[in-house]
Amino acid sequence: MPGVSARGLSLEERRQLAVNLTRVLSLYRSILDAYIIEFFTDNLWGTLPCSWQEALDGLNPPQLATLLLGMPGEGEVVRYRSVWPLTLLALKSTAYALAFTRTPGFQTPSEFPENPSQSSRLPAPFRKHVRPKKQHEIRRLGELVKKLSDLTGCTQVVDVGSGQGHLSRFMSLGLGLKVKSIEGDQRLVERAQHLDQELLQTLKKEEKRNPQAHQAQENRVVAFFSLALLLAPLVETLILLDRLLYLQEQGFHSELLPIFSPELSPRNLVLVATKRPLGQAFSVLETEDS
Repeated sequence: MPGVSARGLSLEERRQLAVNLTRVLSLYRSILDAYIIEFFTDNLWGTLPCSWQEALDGLNPPQLATLLLGMPGEGEVVRYRSVWPLTLLALKSTAYALAFTRTPGFQTPSEFPENPSQSSRLPAPFRKHVRPKKQHEIRRLGELVKKLSDLTGCTQVVDVGSGQGHLSRFMSLGLGLKVKSIEGDQRLVERAQHLDQELLQTLKKEEKRNPQAHQAQENRVVAFFSLALLLAPLVETLILLDRLLYLQEQGFHSELLPIFSPELSPRNLVLVATKRPLGQAFSVLETEDS
């Protein structure tokens, strides 16, 4: 999917991109702020322009993924059943154009050639109790931190929000780095569990009120929130850009690098900042080890 690379932009161009993102997102604030449990109570479908309703109504989830989100199946030909309104096509094109690209600037080697749950590039002890996506992420991020430490002469790594410590263990025991891990307390976990149960009960109550009428509108629910999914990369791009600009304005040399494979880890951008310029060394950080 097309997009923009932060590395090819000057400081002023990055600032202008932030302005453009803010303008676009402000136009669609109602979609971004909507909650799925409000779809029926607040008649969210009725808030869309009539021309959008006509274009999206009746499309099933695979069709929405192909036509709206730009994710066609392998070998699938994109065909519109009707002419979409220019405003919807403009939103789709703008969302693609302003979001940061997720395509790495290197050829990603096969990591799961035989066993889809075991990375061939991560030593067996570090794969235990770790899902494939996480295996890929800790390997790539650990290798990036190791390269960055070698380039800058860093002797101590701090892993803030270390979770179960998978990344810290790989960096310390697998890559020989000195690592300190910092993790929050149990209250955040308990809070998340409480919110999970609260939402499940709300959805159950809503279904009991009128299950057949709601089931008939299932595709409309998917269509409405597919619009939110279309805008989500722009929100994430603006947040990352804000962090990037802040670091630059504080005198750091900063870049956003797509170091993870987007097929394994869709949120694959890593923000790297150093006190001294690395120049072309940023390209070394992005590449895969053979």
